[in-house]
Amino acid sequence: MKKIYTYIVMFMMTTAMLTSCDVEFWEDLEDRQEASTLSGTWTGYIDTYYYDRWGLTGNTYRTTMYFERDNAYSGWGYEVDYDLNSRYSDYYYCEFEWDIYKGSIRIRYADNWNDVYINDYQLSSNRFEGYMDDGTTKDIRFSLSYDSRFDWGYWTRSTTRAAASNATDSTTDSTTDSITNSITNSTTDSITDSIGNDARVKASGKFRPNL
Repeated sequence: MKKIYTYIVMFMMTTAMLTSCDVEFWEDLEDRQEASTLSGTWTGYIDTYYYDRWGLTGNTYRTTMYFERDNAYSGWGYEVDYDLNSRYSDYYYCEFEWDIYKGSIRIRYADNWNDVYINDYQLSSNRFEGYMDDGTTKDIRFSLSYDSRFDWGYWTRSTTRAAASNATDSTTDSTTDSITNSITNSTTDSITDSIGNDARVKASGKFRPNL
């Protein structure tokens, strides 16, 4: 009787171990498949709703996101939120890193936006929709479609020009740098205030805590 009991326990333990391995295998496979499907450009809308001192309020953003894989589970990308009527002047652009683990997608932005987790979502070859969690009380819903025609050229060229400008500035002497930076900062602030200020402020606050 004792031997039978021992065999039963061993069988149960083996079954549990195999079941655990099976679960991990399928979770890993699903993460790989979802990361592969996520790669590419997605365009659509992100809606944010939250309660402030006046009650329920919210904003809607026209958004395009690009996901590139570095490995089976993670990679990098960039996002731009913009006004359809003036996308090259009223916009907010930001780079990010992303990964997926057990079905949960995490997005870590390069600026001071909060990290975003996507747990409740549906993903197919042409649709990506669900809810984002940025650690606040906001309800953030997104609905994106796969977009193979979106032209990132304007924003990537702008990034390249900025990098080249920074490299040129670094070769000048300290006095010239000080003068140049002073003029540049003043000019940039003026341009930022006069062009698309409302859109930039709204978009840049999308994943920040409510004030």
